Amino acid sequence: MSEYLNVENVLIIALSVFIGGIVKGSVGIGMSMFSVPIIAFILPPTKAMMLLCFPVIFTNFVQMDIKKGVGSLRFLPMFIFLFLGLIIGGNLILNFSSNFISILIALVIIIFTSLNFFGINLKDLKQVNEKLISVIIGFFSGILGGLTTFYAPPIITFLISINLKKEFFIRTTATMYFFASIPLYTSMVYHGLGNYYDLTISLILVIPAIVGQFFGSKVRKKMSNEIFQKLVLIILIIIGFTLLIKNLISLILE
Repeated sequence: MSEYLNVENVLIIALSVFIGGIVKGSVGIGMSMFSVPIIAFILPPTKAMMLLCFPVIFTNFVQMDIKKGVGSLRFLPMFIFLFLGLIIGGNLILNFSSNFISILIALVIIIFTSLNFFGINLKDLKQVNEKLISVIIGFFSGILGGLTTFYAPPIITFLISINLKKEFFIRTTATMYFFASIPLYTSMVYHGLGNYYDLTISLILVIPAIVGQFFGSKVRKKMSNEIFQKLVLIILIIIGFTLLIKNLISLILE
């Protein structure tokens, strides 16, 4: 990969991670969505993903804010079923078209995020029903994630729809990303999609990521909960349409 790392490319990679850190610090999601596509213009996509390994892990560790304790166990059943679904989905990956599954995910994200954006949500959901629905969504997201590695948006949409306060939302999603990222990146290295050189560069990129996250967190503290939720929903809609267009093009070109 050293042939890619001239001064211009290094600056582009560092700047994309820095701005991705600002997005992450502001709304708790979006670092990979912002940084990976930019880096993929100058590096192979798998290399771009690997360079985000340590920035993703470290920024989520920071946002877990473990000095406040382990936090509520409110969503533990959802996360348990998420990982169960990931295992099952990983075993089913050869039986389904990943493009078709990704299109389904995109449509689910777009529909439910749009409904939420216009005020149709689950904020009055009773706690008993919340646990049942969260388990179903966790399991469904895990299966989709096992098939496509795209597990987070349905869960994030659900968490926004039940009107979580922004700081609790941040800690909850950070916990999910942190624990899911470790096996994800370990698997990528195991299957030869990354090497120690990539991981070394990734470790250096923690610096612009953390600095960007610091500035983003300052922005977040000035936001109302309503504005925060709207920004998260906008990012989810962007993810949904990006995923939809990308996989429709892939299907057409097959």
